[in-house]
Amino acid sequence: MNILEAFKEYDGQRLSDFPEIVYSNLYKKAFNNFYFEFAIKEENILFSPMYTLLRGPKDAEMIDFVQANELFLDSLKKFILNSLYAYSALIEENAYYLSNPQSILIVRMLHKSDFRFEIKFYAHYEDEVSATYKDKIYIGRDFVNLKKFERKYLGLKKYFLSLIEQNQKIQERAKQKLRYFDDYKKEYLDEIDYLTKEAATDSMERMKLFPQTALKNIQKINLQETLDHILYMQNLMLELRDFTQEFEDKLRLREENNFVKYLTKFSKDLVDGIRYLRKLSCLIHLRISNYEIC
Repeated sequence: MNILEAFKEYDGQRLSDFPEIVYSNLYKKAFNNFYFEFAIKEENILFSPMYTLLRGPKDAEMIDFVQANELFLDSLKKFILNSLYAYSALIEENAYYLSNPQSILIVRMLHKSDFRFEIKFYAHYEDEVSATYKDKIYIGRDFVNLKKFERKYLGLKKYFLSLIEQNQKIQERAKQKLRYFDDYKKEYLDEIDYLTKEAATDSMERMKLFPQTALKNIQKINLQETLDHILYMQNLMLELRDFTQEFEDKLRLREENNFVKYLTKFSKDLVDGIRYLRKLSCLIHLRISNYEIC
């Protein structure tokens, strides 16, 4: 199954099995400036919010589907944004970019299997999409299953699986891209490898202790323990982020420009994960305190 075959399952329909959310102005802007990019045969096809082809090969089958399925695509936008609202802090973390009147949100969908997708998010300026598309700014990633909105472990598992995958890519690209690979291997690359595996392994073990339910349904007796686990996971990610940024600064000083961009994406994913953990901890603190906010 490829991306078009997965989409055709919803030909003439809309996604409906996900919660409706009343959008703030920030989320409204993200929805109204939402540009889909679909990976087809190793090529990326970019569509405007009105589903006009802007970039990429003129794949007739995909263009015909897009033009005939605005209902599905509008619901897909909501599915993705609502997933970010429930299981991420990507929109909030990147408010600096997304709230700019000239900014747009580019959403690249990469088909993984069945109805599962990896999604990469970028910010750019609307009037520069055609001329300087390569200058878009990576702001994070997510993983969705169109057949299942709800996620186990409060949606945290994907962060650590993604970090493991990205760490593997960093280690390989370092060998290819760094001019002075041996200078960085032991002190930095090996340490990032160790910290990533430690954060992922410890966090995945703690996730097994989470109640298998949505945050709102966790019994009060379990909230304190859940919060302790979340704060512990956050500390592991903070340690990894601080070390990664130290390495990133060193690479920029030594003008290792061919490699540092990959480390920047890794760091961005860490920041998004940390922000989401803080979002969860804030919500749990409010439930524990019995403090009424409205």
